[in-house]
Amino acid sequence: MVTKKKTAKTKTVKKTEKRTDIYNIARKVGLFGIGVAAITKDKADALVKDLIKKGDLNKEDGKRLVAEIVEKSKRSTKELETTVNRQVKDIMNKTDVATKKEIKVLEAKIRKLETELKKQSKKK
Repeated sequence: MVTKKKTAKTKTVKKTEKRTDIYNIARKVGLFGIGVAAITKDKADALVKDLIKKGDLNKEDGKRLVAEIVEKSKRSTKELETTVNRQVKDIMNKTDVATKKEIKVLEAKIRKLETELKKQSKKK
């Protein structure tokens, strides 16, 4: 029987995979929102054209109806995006994954320490 030894690198890879999965989910939701807005406009236009053709709606009211549908769609998409972003942040906090900002801070600290070490080694 072969057993795999868990290493810090394995844990880092798993965290990176989780972060990538979370990013992909958020990206897909964003693309979904854009798609919904486009489909909604197309469907609203088609519906209004149909209603105008049947004589159930005049062109002025049709334009207003399309604008209203599109605006409601945009608001709904924005609300969905806000909710998903909040949930992604919650998940990232729970999975103990470093944010880009945290990584940049750590990288800056490492560079500073490296510079200090070089200065100290030159003094010796």
